[in-house]
Amino acid sequence: MAIRPEPVVIRRKKRSKAKAGHGGAWKVAFADFTLAMMALFMVLWIMQIADQQERTMIVQYLNGDLHDDGSINPFNLGGAPSMFDFQGNIAIQQAVLPAAATGVERSGPAMHNRIPQGTENAKAGRGPELNSLVPGKFETQAQLEFLAKEIDKVIENVSMSANVELQVVPQGVRILMHDNVNQFMFTRGSADMKPYFEDLLMALGPLLSQVENKITISGHTDSSPYAGKKFTNWELSSKRALLARRVLEYGGLRRHQVIQVTGMADQAPYVIKDPAAAANRRIEVLVMTSDAENQLRQMMGQPLKTTAPSDNLQQAKQIAEANQPRARYPQQWTSQ
Repeated sequence: MAIRPEPVVIRRKKRSKAKAGHGGAWKVAFADFTLAMMALFMVLWIMQIADQQERTMIVQYLNGDLHDDGSINPFNLGGAPSMFDFQGNIAIQQAVLPAAATGVERSGPAMHNRIPQGTENAKAGRGPELNSLVPGKFETQAQLEFLAKEIDKVIENVSMSANVELQVVPQGVRILMHDNVNQFMFTRGSADMKPYFEDLLMALGPLLSQVENKITISGHTDSSPYAGKKFTNWELSSKRALLARRVLEYGGLRRHQVIQVTGMADQAPYVIKDPAAAANRRIEVLVMTSDAENQLRQMMGQPLKTTAPSDNLQQAKQIAEANQPRARYPQQWTSQ
């Protein structure tokens, strides 16, 4: 019997190529996703804690409207307005809105603690006569309107018309310097004066120094309560008004010209319908007439201030003599 050979079974397997190891591309994608989520959460957090005014300022800052060099490069950290630099040292933060002009004709913010020393012309201005205003006392309606026009010229020169309003009232000329969405007179919750507001007061000082009327200064806040019990809006408004008086004196205002400095807190809002409006945070300067001054003195129990007619005639005579034309050459030369 023949033996059959066993069939040979051949199994063919497909050769699979070795799979390459995973690269690091997924790590980069995951890092980008994490960074985007972190940025999203940061934006949501800022939108939650910021009010409408702060949101508007953030948008304007990112658009370059509040930056002196135009648009902002987010990757350029050299000019970042951070309180600390990368070396761990405290950095001086410059003003985002530089001053248009100052009393000493220099660019940048003016600091009242860096005013040149001196008894006269400490403001280092262009000269004793900075405008066409004739020194004296302003009483009538026409005189007050003329004074208001001269003040308005000074306000336009420092580009602060959006923050200042002038009113000619029976008591005198009322100068309202208030906050708006774009510019704050002081840092929120403190008496730190902004440079452009300081420049405004320094520019008003020489003009108001030629006015013989008495002046009152009052500080006002909005209805937002101050954090804390010992320091409230009363103290805050008072400190701001006192600092405004000090800067005006640095600008040339005479010391005895200010008769009253008060802090009103939020008791006299300018925008009555919105007590928390930015315009309620303001400094008011009132150039008083003689009648308003006497009313204030009467409220304080002080004697009324009266001016004799002879004094007015003598003053008018002195002004007329000072305005007389002068000869080009001395008297002894012209007589020969």
